[in-house]
Amino acid sequence: MTEVVLKIPNMSCKHCVMRITKAIESVGAKGEVSLEEKKAVVQFDPGRVRLEEIIKAIERYGYEVEVA
Repeated sequence: MTEVVLKIPNMSCKHCVMRITKAIESVGAKGEVSLEEKKAVVQFDPGRVRLEEIIKAIERYGYEVEVA
């Protein structure tokens, strides 16, 4: 498993946290999303999902994503 920290600066509420968590899980990864820190700690198997897929899934919901 690989772990990556993603900064999500335009996250603003608990609803955002739920949407980002759903996006991460939709591509087969796991994530802990922190509204206070405006970041997501994502764990994934690089043999099954690429980091780019995770980022695109979050961006589809309208969020900016930066790899920390």
